[in-house]
Amino acid sequence: MKISHLACLALAVLCAGCVDVDKEVAASPQEYWQPVERAQPAPLTPLPAAPANLTAAPLTLPALVDIALTNNPLTRVAWYNAKSAADRLGQTNSQYYPQVTLNGTVDRDKVRVVGLNGQNQGVGTTYSTFYGPSIEINYVLWNFGKNYALTESARQALYAADYDYNQQIEDVILDTELAYFNFDAAQGFVAAAQATLDDANTNYKAADQRLTAGLGTRPDERQAFAQVQSAEYQLYLAQAQVETTRAQLAQTLGITVTADLKIQPSEKMADATSLDENIDNLMATAMRERPDLMAAYANYLSAQYSVSAAKDDRWPVISAFADGTYGYEFGGVTTGNPTNNYMVGLQLSWQIFTGFEKTYAILNAEDQAEAARATLHAQQLKVVTDIWNYFYSYKSALQQVGAATAQVDAQQEAYNAISAGYNNGLNTYVDLLTALSNLATARQQKVQADANLGASIANLAHATGRIPITPVAAQTP
Repeated sequence: MKISHLACLALAVLCAGCVDVDKEVAASPQEYWQPVERAQPAPLTPLPAAPANLTAAPLTLPALVDIALTNNPLTRVAWYNAKSAADRLGQTNSQYYPQVTLNGTVDRDKVRVVGLNGQNQGVGTTYSTFYGPSIEINYVLWNFGKNYALTESARQALYAADYDYNQQIEDVILDTELAYFNFDAAQGFVAAAQATLDDANTNYKAADQRLTAGLGTRPDERQAFAQVQSAEYQLYLAQAQVETTRAQLAQTLGITVTADLKIQPSEKMADATSLDENIDNLMATAMRERPDLMAAYANYLSAQYSVSAAKDDRWPVISAFADGTYGYEFGGVTTGNPTNNYMVGLQLSWQIFTGFEKTYAILNAEDQAEAARATLHAQQLKVVTDIWNYFYSYKSALQQVGAATAQVDAQQEAYNAISAGYNNGLNTYVDLLTALSNLATARQQKVQADANLGASIANLAHATGRIPITPVAAQTP
């Protein structure tokens, strides 16, 4: 009967561990899996509400940066990663303190004495119970620098995490700036499209009036009407792009998108030429201040200390130890009397052979250090490339703004002249249509050139690691 009960218990445990895979997944590769109740996640943390100053007035770029640094979750991720690295450093520092262990023991002993050679004195079975606390203290006095190497490795890892946090702040600032310029450019495209639509409507009215007066042709009137519809189409596209860039800006800010999110248009950057420094100076600044480069260097130093720790682990460990026990025994030779035992001493422990584990640990640490060295070298190359690209992108963007501004002025004058000539019968509608198309293109290029200049300045500042963070009080719109 007992065997039968054990068999049933074993069978029940076995069945409990079985999984019916056909019921745990979708019925076929073409069907949607229906989550079971226990697979449903707990209610997610609600997204942060829009700041109170969001509806007060259109926001300036510094105000947007302040909101992003407050709400963007990526900065919190980097901050908690840095705090975790600080915790690991604290764990490593625990090696410098003695390890104290408190135990409580209750045991039941059985001693059976068997007589030999006919000696029966004391033969029999004795039972005894012992209970009481004990304490153990171990303190590593010397392990040939391993503790120091481990601590310094953790400290450099903490520095790397702090630099990564700084880099994340700069990344959030850059993302906010780029989202701001994209949103501003989208609104500029709407204004340009609206101006083109207004001109197209004016031309359509002029073509319709000429047709009514018998001075124009039906094809010209139809072309004018088609131009109005094309301008409306472009306006709708531009308006949709405004909402897309508004949502992208809200995501960068770390808030839910709302129609109340409005910005002040970017002004002409009169001081843009102040960034026209020597490219070698910018590279030198980046080599000193780029947080991601400093993080790569700290990671390399951390890996170097890990190599030292792995090598120091091959040598003996000298420790001091002490332990004491206080307890009572019943049924034994000390029944009813407390026992008090203690021991102190020094210990030398040396793992002579561990199956080459320590050898491979050293090789692994050295390989990780070489990988960190290569990563540092790659980051240095990236810094140089970023400075080079964004420096010349900035200079090109500055020239593009000048050329685009002159082009708009010239195309506006040309359009005005051809429009007047068309009304006087000196130009055809094809001439007017071409002039309006050229003017619309010039307006769009001017908007894009302004956005490119703002983005190039932001990218160049980010590449040098010199993005300024103004005080919160100065970021109020």
